[in-house]
Amino acid sequence: MSKDFKELFEPIKIGSMELKNRISMAPMFTKYASESGEVTDKLIEYLVRRAKGGAGLIVVENACIDWATGRGDGNPVAIHHDRFKPRLHDLAKSVQRYGAKIIPEIQHVGRQTFSHHLDIEQPLAPSPIKSEVGGDMPRAMTEEEIEKAIQDFADAARRTKECGFDGVEIHGAHGYLISQFLSPRTNKRTDKWGGSFENRSRFGLAVVKRIRKEVGPNFPLFYRLSVEESTPGSLSLEEGVKYAQLLEEAGVDCLDVTHGTYESIKHFPMQGDPKDQLVYLAEAVKKEVSIPVIAVGSLSFEPEVALDVIKNQKADIVHFGRALLGDPDLPNKIKNNKLEEIRSCIRCNECTGSIDQGHFLSCCVNAECGYEYQDALQPTRDSKRIVVVGAGPAGLEYSITAARCGHQVTLLEKEEQIGGLARVASTTAYKNQELSNMLNYYEVMLKKHGVDLHLGVEGKIENIQEFQPGLVILAMGSKAMELPIPGVEYSEIAINKLLDDGAGLGEKVCIIGGSGVGLDLALFMKEKDKEVTILEMGDTVGRELSGHLRWHLREMVLAEGVEILTEHRVVEITKDSVIASTDGEEVRIECDDVLTAVGFKRLDTEELKAGLAEQDIEVQVLGNMKGAGHFKDAIHAGFWAAVDA
Repeated sequence: MSKDFKELFEPIKIGSMELKNRISMAPMFTKYASESGEVTDKLIEYLVRRAKGGAGLIVVENACIDWATGRGDGNPVAIHHDRFKPRLHDLAKSVQRYGAKIIPEIQHVGRQTFSHHLDIEQPLAPSPIKSEVGGDMPRAMTEEEIEKAIQDFADAARRTKECGFDGVEIHGAHGYLISQFLSPRTNKRTDKWGGSFENRSRFGLAVVKRIRKEVGPNFPLFYRLSVEESTPGSLSLEEGVKYAQLLEEAGVDCLDVTHGTYESIKHFPMQGDPKDQLVYLAEAVKKEVSIPVIAVGSLSFEPEVALDVIKNQKADIVHFGRALLGDPDLPNKIKNNKLEEIRSCIRCNECTGSIDQGHFLSCCVNAECGYEYQDALQPTRDSKRIVVVGAGPAGLEYSITAARCGHQVTLLEKEEQIGGLARVASTTAYKNQELSNMLNYYEVMLKKHGVDLHLGVEGKIENIQEFQPGLVILAMGSKAMELPIPGVEYSEIAINKLLDDGAGLGEKVCIIGGSGVGLDLALFMKEKDKEVTILEMGDTVGRELSGHLRWHLREMVLAEGVEILTEHRVVEITKDSVIASTDGEEVRIECDDVLTAVGFKRLDTEELKAGLAEQDIEVQVLGNMKGAGHFKDAIHAGFWAAVDA
């Protein structure tokens, strides 16, 4: 074990449970359960893989205690009926086999859902107050419904124990039912369940006491608490800490301290956010309670940050969330001091973005996430000599994966560095570390797996033939498109200005196109103290990004003073202005320079393909044929193509 991180790997007792280390896998909704909420092999193998990777505790995603009234979007894990116990038992035993403890997070969503997910006409809540970010207008719960919800939590906890789990966690955070009762923003009741802090605390404490009565004194009970909500009129840190003390008195064994609701959303730290921005919450609670406390919030992005939390007693356990999607072996790599081999999360939130699109949870940098049950990465029985042309994300992922399968891989890249557009994107300060870590990982893995890398070598037929390949993979990527309008000669391609550090630009810069590239460029220009305007023909910017990242980037750009003009279609560029059409009128925006970020098109590989075919060499082109995809598209295309090689 690495002496540098020994404090992260010391055991800890939580009630009757002992964890082998201080690293816990945070609960994350996956949609891997069946449509009726039953545990699937897909879910089991996904969690088993993280147990094998060294996590001391696995917290299973939101498990629904009342399918008829408390279910959120999609298909959460169901724990509302005894018929789900066999597969829940399978899940518990499968994870425990690898030395990890496992607990489910039991949940009722309250108002944060839509009526079409439920068997009732309206969602239930303490008060009829609609969520600002999603969900139908709820109705106030009756006394009988409140009592039923309390008992449903207790019944779910009982099933947890009967299924062989090591404990149970109550989801009292992120704006779901229990936190709706606690928060003065969402609880306007005038009976014993609302009004004063004592009354608003009553529901959550009743749930804890009923569960403790149901499962007995020795079954570990965790509570996930948004100790501060950070929206007007909501739960303050002072009240949150006071409530934490009451939870300990009521019989909670461990407090899983998080932040906010989906109206404040700081519990998803993203690119550019500090790595420890939520630690102060756990630290505030830990000072006032004697039970263990869990800290959250990008703590695994830099293992040193997680170590600091434990070493300096800011919390007792650290949650690793998205980072374990990207690298299930993260705890073991930290333990064995193999930090250079960590496949870091890039905090792009494509994981939550896939859920928002109605898909399974997936990970940008790890194509195997969610497909562990397929056991896809197998040694080949037919080793090939493969030449990969292009060292962008697709080519890098293909090369490493094919080499891991036993192929002999040569990688050609015309530039003097690997990375392609990812290298360009890393120029902006706010995400430089995330993308640089990704590229550093690929450099290490190329060497580890024996990929023969040749930089500064173009993918010409004569260069490729030197290596006598049996298969050629074209991963040559894309190039930026030009805008087909009058005056385009007065503009420059946006990514070119990232490459030359914005050389020669005047004070006022107009960026045409509010894509992720346009937003990145705007932030980069603000680093250069430019006055920036973004013109976007659509009704919003960053449309191709995950919802959380889109919101985050938009807020960052606006905070830097960038002007965003949506529904502005550029019709002409002049020497000192941009002319755009909006609401049937033409407007002129004066500027010194115009930069275009209007998309990408694939490099034409037809001539190269034909030439290789004449030499009887098999050729495959990676990726989306219509243009540049996301890093996720590229990485996943590279992985699965290599598995099938």
